[in-house]
Amino acid sequence: MMPIDTQDLRDLHIAVTGASGFLGRHLVRTLLRRGARVTTLVRPESDRIGTAAARLASVPIDFGDAAKIGRTLKRVGATQIVHLAGFANADRSVDSISRSLEINLVAGMHTVLGAMDTVPETRVVVSGSLEAANPWKEPLALGSPYGMSKAMLEVLTGALHQFYEVNVVNARIGMVYGPDDHNSHRLVPSVIAALMTGRSPRTGSGRRLCDWIYVDDVVDALIHASLMPRDWAASMDVGTGKLTAIRDVALMIHHEIGGSVPIEFTDELDRPHEQERSADAETVATLTGWRARIDLADGIARTVRWHRDRRPQ
Repeated sequence: MMPIDTQDLRDLHIAVTGASGFLGRHLVRTLLRRGARVTTLVRPESDRIGTAAARLASVPIDFGDAAKIGRTLKRVGATQIVHLAGFANADRSVDSISRSLEINLVAGMHTVLGAMDTVPETRVVVSGSLEAANPWKEPLALGSPYGMSKAMLEVLTGALHQFYEVNVVNARIGMVYGPDDHNSHRLVPSVIAALMTGRSPRTGSGRRLCDWIYVDDVVDALIHASLMPRDWAASMDVGTGKLTAIRDVALMIHHEIGGSVPIEFTDELDRPHEQERSADAETVATLTGWRARIDLADGIARTVRWHRDRRPQ
């Protein structure tokens, strides 16, 4: 495959949903830094991203109606669409099931169908997850309502790609971490925040293995996926291909920060059916030319340093 230039994006106009989220903020900043024109597609009640730039616009969108989404996408006229808007919650409540399906599956479905109908040449990248097995390659296995919604979206995008040659790629993303993550329920920011304020973090047993990937690598993968040829596969694993226990990541953070406050690991907080799945990194690198560059130790050090630099003196 010919190398893809993901650094000079001056000829691109990329529409992004979920731009106010952790991954979305990093993606938008990188796109602007590399010269792209960016339009954020936002629910009327959502926060606008706080980056001021002449090449950044914001347009309201109704994720409840594929036809309305299609008209919005036609009006925006983006060359690529990256759909990151979603509901990320690992609990097993009935409410979580409903919200995961509504926000992750239905909104994603409407976005892809709206693009298919009105801007069929525009590449759409949707955010999937390694939380669920790839239903096109292996028996379906998943660990949460979130994983269920992502697996169902992958079935849809794969079918549309196969049956109708829809211009869509599902990025199957691993356990993302890095600076500027405001979600206090995620392991990395919660452990850092606790240790830096002298509190003892409390988490599950930490035995679960995850494919941890630094946010900058995910951003590069999403840009790469948006530029792949149309006839390429309908999904792309986004991870390092390496599994590391949650406990080991927490202890790496503890070592980086220092101090004598211990981390409390307890089986009581473990959830049933948690998945342990790594990206098929070598196949992705061979087929696409993309590979994660930042190893876990370096990524944790960068993340802790970011938090340190922003602590009140």
